[in-house]
Amino acid sequence: MYDWLSDSLNNSGTVVTGNRRLARALGEHFAAEQLAVGKKAWRSSDIVAWQDWLVSLSNNAIHPEDLPTRINAQQSQVLWERCLQREVGDGPNIRTLVRLSRETRQRLADWQVSISDVARSALSEDHRVFASVLGRYLAILERENWVDEAGLGTLVLQLILDQRIELSRHYTFVGFERQRPIMTAIHDAMIDAGITVTTAPVAEPKDQCSLRYFDNSAAELRSAGAWARQQINRNPEARIAIIANGLERNSEIIVRQVREGATPGWQHGHQSLYNAVNVSYGRRLSDFPAIAVALLLLRWLVGELSSTDVGVLLRSPLLGEETASRSRFELRLRQLPSRRWTPSMITAELRSQGDGGNAGDWAARLAAFSKRRRELPKSAAPAEWAVLIDDVLRSFAWPGHDSLDSADFQLINRWRELLNEYARLGLVSSTMSPRAAIARLDTMASDIVFQPESVNARIHLMGSLEASGLRFDGTWISGVTTANWPPAGAPSALVSRRLQEEHGMPDCTPADTLRYARRVLGSLVASGDRVVCSYSLTEDDAEQTVSDLLTPLLSGIPASPADSGLYAATLLDNVVAITVQDRVPPVAAGEKISGGAGTIQRQIRDPVTAFIHGRMGARLIYPQAIGIPASMRGNLIHDALYKLYIDLPASDVIRSWQGEELAARVEAAVDFAFARHERNTDAVLQQLLLLERQRISGLLHEFVAVDGSRGKFKVSGVEGTFEFVAGNIRLPLRFDRIDTFDNGEIAILDYKTGKTKQLVGRDQEAQEIQLFVYAFAADAVVSALALVNVDSREIAFDGVGRGYTNVDDWPDLLRRVKEQITTACNELAGGDVRINIEQGIVTARSLNLLTRYTELRHDNG
Repeated sequence: MYDWLSDSLNNSGTVVTGNRRLARALGEHFAAEQLAVGKKAWRSSDIVAWQDWLVSLSNNAIHPEDLPTRINAQQSQVLWERCLQREVGDGPNIRTLVRLSRETRQRLADWQVSISDVARSALSEDHRVFASVLGRYLAILERENWVDEAGLGTLVLQLILDQRIELSRHYTFVGFERQRPIMTAIHDAMIDAGITVTTAPVAEPKDQCSLRYFDNSAAELRSAGAWARQQINRNPEARIAIIANGLERNSEIIVRQVREGATPGWQHGHQSLYNAVNVSYGRRLSDFPAIAVALLLLRWLVGELSSTDVGVLLRSPLLGEETASRSRFELRLRQLPSRRWTPSMITAELRSQGDGGNAGDWAARLAAFSKRRRELPKSAAPAEWAVLIDDVLRSFAWPGHDSLDSADFQLINRWRELLNEYARLGLVSSTMSPRAAIARLDTMASDIVFQPESVNARIHLMGSLEASGLRFDGTWISGVTTANWPPAGAPSALVSRRLQEEHGMPDCTPADTLRYARRVLGSLVASGDRVVCSYSLTEDDAEQTVSDLLTPLLSGIPASPADSGLYAATLLDNVVAITVQDRVPPVAAGEKISGGAGTIQRQIRDPVTAFIHGRMGARLIYPQAIGIPASMRGNLIHDALYKLYIDLPASDVIRSWQGEELAARVEAAVDFAFARHERNTDAVLQQLLLLERQRISGLLHEFVAVDGSRGKFKVSGVEGTFEFVAGNIRLPLRFDRIDTFDNGEIAILDYKTGKTKQLVGRDQEAQEIQLFVYAFAADAVVSALALVNVDSREIAFDGVGRGYTNVDDWPDLLRRVKEQITTACNELAGGDVRINIEQGIVTARSLNLLTRYTELRHDNG
């Protein structure tokens, strides 16, 4: 496959490649060749990528003490930012300008264009600004005796001319689609020094390629993956390449479709199915969950986080130890108004909700984090920040205690390398403030694209340029349309087009773009022993045609094979319904059942939900509340009414509350309810709470008036508890209020702050079971039950029994409801999990994945 490689490496030869991927592939091929001939040890091959080769030569120069100090990409970026900010300010597009400036600087250096030529040829304000910025940047490098990555080629050329580098006897260059002038100059200098310089032979197509077309790009990519799988099945040792356009823009979509064809069922299969496809283009380092969580925690070190971001940290298994209590707290946090949180605010909220003990590990780490936050230095060197950042992450046990697989191990190692690169920023930036330090690390992580290496992958998904110089047993080139080939030219926007044409820079003319595209496409077609090209008839609703560049390379008649389709669709033909005898066990003695009286209500309406919520303890996950959620409004009213009636007044006392006394009592009740919620609020939430205060204050005044107009009673309990027992079912209950009549009998009241509810319907059947369960759990004789609907539209008591309905009907109603509750308890205790097929889809939706309600409804017509 690389027949020239062994000869090129003999007698201390060196191979220089266009990219690191090619260097790695050649190294693996050379090692395989040595093993194939029976060698057990051999001299390491000297195969190195171009940029690494330049670094190695400069590092090993004779008399290195007077050489400029090499700065890395991150250090260079800081300098570019500084220079650009002096010219254009610190706008939102500064990062884009830095990227374009660095790319242009590299291109100018490779084509040996001087700063004077750049300034002389400037035609627009943008050109003049860039020339000024570039001059400022180069002046800093010269003054400080630094060299950046773009300047390494010029430095190495001068070192070769000065005979300050010990070169190998023979160099072979491979994988360079464009011959840059700096490379030509280095080659010529090496030849003048008596070094043999050759270029690896260009591969010729073994056979012309076939063409296939598909209805859409998804079908095209799936078919490419399926074709690769077929090649591997025929020859398990084959190396297959799939070349995809736009991989850097739509990598996730492209990779998913290719895997769908190459390794069907990879989503739920063994990890080896996922690793079977090696993707050359990765994601931003900051997009990986482990790194995203680390950066989020570090941002909290210098600022506040939104409720959603705090929720991410609370749920993450990558931080701290135990996660269950944190997750429960996070669910409650979702029901609080969204706001900006500091670590100390979350610690206070943990304590106020009684979670400090359950989340003790997290609370302790957070307390130490808050202390470190308060003690941050006003400024420090990058190396000091790197140590502090690492200490902070270690204090939260990041990245967790689970063993790391190969991909995770590589990811964490790349993060460690990033911190080392960050520490070296001290060369160009002596100190940074806390916010600037974290922002810089965030920027660096966002600029780095990382892709873990897949071990023993046989299928390689890559872009067209990344395949340069590589050879494969089979190559599939997708997206060969007129829209993609030739691709749009990308001349530099920061220097004049005339200057680019004078020096023959990339894409300086449409003709140059066309020649380059023809050369790259020809190289791709020659990269495989068997080659397939493909395109989709439509893309983004636009019709596509095959590129004219491909016409001379084709053989045979274009084919339109069937789409391999989605793996999930194939499962539909193999579905066999199996009845599993796996009955829910009866409720055991001592078994904890949650949900209180609501569990019995669920048992009556939809038994399976009583099992899921009451016995399994499942809870619905609500989205983060925006503003003041309904649940919090209800809690505020409950808390205010509790405080208002905490002295257990009689009805005549309630009626006596008038004027200033009533106003004072209401104000005290509202203060009590709002106290903990008004801490740690921002301006918007403060205003919302103020409006809610006014609303609830009005409701309490109205409530007292309605309550005082009722018959004679005395409040005998508020916010109390008792227990309902029926066989092995034991339910802890919490009532809102109990009133006692003159004869010692009681009325149980339950506040409802949401949608108005009826206790008993027109047919005299119970609509809400909760209060009846309370009645059967109470020790005293219950002669009345009432739902108290507390709402801005109405304050109303909806009850049955004394003071509400005919007392003669009360015993019969209690008997009927008790029978209903008893039946429900027996069914719940026996393991009943029936599904109410008559309920609406809206009601069933929240548990649909567990109950399969939609499928059952469909099966039942």
